[in-house]
Amino acid sequence: MSKKNKNDKHYNNSKMNSDNGEDFEERVEFKKPGVKEVEEEIEIEELEEEIELLRKELEGYKKVEEEYIDRTKRLQADYDNYRKRTLKENLEHIKRANKDLIEKLLPIIDSFEIALESGKKLGKEKGDFYKGIKMIYESLMELLKKENVKVIAPEGEDFNPEICEVAITEDVKGFKEGHILEVIRKGYMIDNFLIRPAVVKVCKKK
Repeated sequence: MSKKNKNDKHYNNSKMNSDNGEDFEERVEFKKPGVKEVEEEIEIEELEEEIELLRKELEGYKKVEEEYIDRTKRLQADYDNYRKRTLKENLEHIKRANKDLIEKLLPIIDSFEIALESGKKLGKEKGDFYKGIKMIYESLMELLKKENVKVIAPEGEDFNPEICEVAITEDVKGFKEGHILEVIRKGYMIDNFLIRPAVVKVCKKK
């Protein structure tokens, strides 16, 4: 082989190697990120980390908020129960106080009823005195009615030991045992409180 050919070959190889090297460097330079790109990637990562931290903090705040809401609801429920219980106790106290007061008035009411019954027997119903007593009695009974006082006068009904007391028993034909024949003294209730049981005469078979 001539010297020229060898040189030509060497020249061609050098040129090829030179061309390949330039292409490689160009490819490396193309794939290699620049400083600006690296900074942006770092900034994005930092933002993502910060968002994740904020998300965790938000979840923590939500848990705290739920705990406070639950605690507030429990406190509200406790307060409502306390308020209802206190109100109920106050009402019971008022009812018992009314019961005691009405119980003290019952002998006076009994006296009015005895006076009115005696006036009927004596034929004094048209007299002013009788009418005055009747008016006072009716006003008093109207007042008790407004206070939810109920009169217990179960004549003709079956005997109920919860609201009645037996004073007299009698075997009367035509009536079944336990039938209330007569109310000797009226009883009184206020709401569910028994102030005084009715005293009655009851049919009892021999």
